[in-house]
Amino acid sequence: MIKVILFDFDGTLVDTFPLIKGVVEKFKKKEGYPPLNIEQIKQVGLKKLIKKSGIPLWKIPSITSKILKSFRKRTDIKLFWGIKKVIKELKKDYRLGILSSNSKENIKKILKENGVEKIFEYSYSDSPFFGKHNRLKKLIKKYKFNPEEIIYVGDEDRDIKAAKKVKIKSVAVTWGYNSRERLIKEKPTYLVDSPKELGKILKGKIFSQKAI
Repeated sequence: MIKVILFDFDGTLVDTFPLIKGVVEKFKKKEGYPPLNIEQIKQVGLKKLIKKSGIPLWKIPSITSKILKSFRKRTDIKLFWGIKKVIKELKKDYRLGILSSNSKENIKKILKENGVEKIFEYSYSDSPFFGKHNRLKKLIKKYKFNPEEIIYVGDEDRDIKAAKKVKIKSVAVTWGYNSRERLIKEKPTYLVDSPKELGKILKGKIFSQKAI
C-alpha cells in the first residue's frame, strides 16, 4: 500500500519550461550557438540537447546556476492546471514530498506564491549531476521507508530510471520535459496524460489499470 508520494518539481508540478528554455536560448545566442527547438528538448531531453548543440560540458554548471537564479526574480511561475486540486486531495491520505534538482529556496518561494506551501511534508534538492537515485536511496534509509510504500511522480526518463534503481513504483506525467514516446520507452509503472488521471491513480481508484 502506498503511503508516501514524492514529486519531481519542474515539469511535474510547475510549468517552468518557458523560463528554462529562455535562459538557455539567451546563453546560446550570446555564445553564438544555434537556437533550440522545443520539440527536440522533449524528445531527447534538455541535457542531451545542450551537449548535441556543441556547448562544452564545463559550461553546463554555469547555465544551471543562471537558470536557478532566474527563478528568484520571477513571481509568475504557476502550478500546472488541475495540480493544486489533486495534491490537496492527496494530502488527506498520504505523506507528500518533493525531490527536485531545483533549489529549496526556489521551491519554497514558488509553493508559497501558489498557496500550497503547507501541503508538502518533505522538500529535498538533489544535484542534477549525480543522479536522483542516490538521493532517493538516502531518503529511504534516513526515514526508514518501505520501498513498497513509496511512489515517485516525474516527467522525465531520469525520474523513471531513478525509481527503478531503488525499486520503487513510478508515475510518469506527459505534460513536462519529455515526450510521451520517450517516457514509454523507460516503462514507468504508470503513465498519465492529465492531472485528473494522476489523482485517480494515486487515490487508488484505478490501480487495476494495466501498468506500462
